[in-house]
Amino acid sequence: MENLFESLNHPDSIMFLLSVLVAFLIGFISAWAMWSSQAKRHERAAADWKKKHDDQALDLAATQEKLDLRTADLAKAKREAELALEHSAAIQNEKLKWQKDLDQSLEETVRLQASSNAYRDTIEDLNNQIIGLKTRNENLVQETSNTHEASETLHEVQSAYGATLERVGSLEAQIGQLISENDTLKALAKKEDENVLNLLKSYNDSTNRLGSLEAKLGSLMAENDALRAELAELKPSDGTEVLRGGVDSIITATNPADKEAITNGGISPSDARDEVLAAIGTTIPIATADQKNDLTEIKGIGSFLEKKLNDLGIYNFEQVSRFDANLMDKVTTAIEFLPGRIERDDWVGQAKRLLKPKTRKAPAAASAKADDLKVVEGIGPKIEKVLNSAGILTWKQLADTSSAQLKEVLLSGGEHFRIHDTSTWPDQARLAANSEFEKLKEYKDFLSGGKEPDTV
Repeated sequence: MENLFESLNHPDSIMFLLSVLVAFLIGFISAWAMWSSQAKRHERAAADWKKKHDDQALDLAATQEKLDLRTADLAKAKREAELALEHSAAIQNEKLKWQKDLDQSLEETVRLQASSNAYRDTIEDLNNQIIGLKTRNENLVQETSNTHEASETLHEVQSAYGATLERVGSLEAQIGQLISENDTLKALAKKEDENVLNLLKSYNDSTNRLGSLEAKLGSLMAENDALRAELAELKPSDGTEVLRGGVDSIITATNPADKEAITNGGISPSDARDEVLAAIGTTIPIATADQKNDLTEIKGIGSFLEKKLNDLGIYNFEQVSRFDANLMDKVTTAIEFLPGRIERDDWVGQAKRLLKPKTRKAPAAASAKADDLKVVEGIGPKIEKVLNSAGILTWKQLADTSSAQLKEVLLSGGEHFRIHDTSTWPDQARLAANSEFEKLKEYKDFLSGGKEPDTV
């Protein structure tokens, strides 16, 4: 041991020990730095996962709230539909009752009219008999005025004449009464006709309301399907169920009717497409993709509509400039665009001007800066893209487009856009176009899910 301690006191041993200590410290510091770096990475990853989890929880809560609202709307619509059906059935029963009473009144009127005609014939016969008796009476007075037999005969004739007059008076009174009853029945029949017409009008109104409720019911069911799809996407990865039960136990209404093809004058989009293709080479010239112009230079045509026109074989300004009124209607139906928009935006005039090199304008996207439509509550990036494709680029254009037209534009982008409410978009866009952003903020705070509170 003494030799060991003596060897440790040697300068070389001390240097060796110091080297080992330094190497140990360097290794320890390196290991600590690597551990600290990995710990920070794990902390950042944990924070990211926590943020994603919180965002997903917020999305789930918002979607659940939408589903609850749609479920309540659906139940309300079902109740209204049931009440409308009951009201319609009651009106139908009342209509049948009035119709039966009217038929009975008409039958009674015909019977009284026949009786009146019979009495008139009887009176005419009696008048003829009276005339004959008068003639006979005059002859008898002249021929047998001095004989007793003639006197008795004259008395009998006068008695018969008096009885006949009494009978005629009685018949005239009956005829007057029958005429009065006939007039009363005519007035009653007229009044019943008016009641039947009112009932028919009320029945038609109820039928129209029932159709509207059925359409609303179908729309709500489509919205519920979309919300259920969103909830399915938000289902946690660990397999935990988001909803306990679901809405299938609540919704018992029948499925809505399939969406009918958009028509124009009774022509479906497929038929209109065939007619447009048939017009190429006759009404409008044939063109190929190599002869393609940038159709988005025409105001009102975006990239979405340009693709639809290309699918119809319409590639350049020359073809568009040859559109007539009939062909514009067919193209509108074929591309499922807003009726009258081609004529209102003057595609033909714009195409003719663009055919002249000196007056050709730059594409709309380059010459006019599009507004941020997403400032409108309810419009996201996907909806903004659909609106831009339909030629709606600015707040002013959005404000000038009605809610119904906006709904058609959204449906052209896909059936899943049906759930979006466009009723307040023009008003919001009008405030933005007038730079009234404070009022826009107050209005958006007032809205609930993009809708006014009384319409939610």
